[in-house]
Amino acid sequence: MNLVAGNGAQRINTDNDIIPPQSPIISAIPDATNSARLTIEGFTEAGASVELLLNDQVDKIIRADETGTFVFETTLISGQNRIQLRAKDEKGNESMSEVTLITYDNKPIELVVSSPKDGSEYFGKINQVIDIKGEVNKTGSQVLINGSFVLVDRSGAFVHRFMLTGGENIIKIEASDIAGNKTEKTLRLIYTP
Repeated sequence: MNLVAGNGAQRINTDNDIIPPQSPIISAIPDATNSARLTIEGFTEAGASVELLLNDQVDKIIRADETGTFVFETTLISGQNRIQLRAKDEKGNESMSEVTLITYDNKPIELVVSSPKDGSEYFGKINQVIDIKGEVNKTGSQVLINGSFVLVDRSGAFVHRFMLTGGENIIKIEASDIAGNKTEKTLRLIYTP
């Protein structure tokens, strides 16, 4: 279609669409996960063809709906995964999303409590405060002892001071990594003032 502008000396051809679709925007996804299945949602230009590039390979192609929304279901590989989207309109114009990195890690976290031993008994005021010592096998792990955050050093070791109460003390130690893998141990300690 040709439009005449002004005195008719200039013609504008509206058939030559050279404007790329809006770059695909990915809704928030985690930095790491312990599930190989991942749902990727986002939006771009309505009706655009959207390609999911997983680790630089085309994984799936779908069409954005009339609002520009799209949803992909994909399967991650172990380790770090690169996710990028390409939107194409009917004229072949295309745009790319930013690269998003996500780590798939389903390896269990190992928690070792080296001290005290389960079932230990303590007597007297001098032994009321104890050190709970242990380590985890993954850097960046989080440790909770009875709901309190514990500082974990770069090697995965931790020490936590704990005050015993008279009688039986149940101590729950939980460890988790950024992918959501979790493990826990429970200690039963006896304290007699």
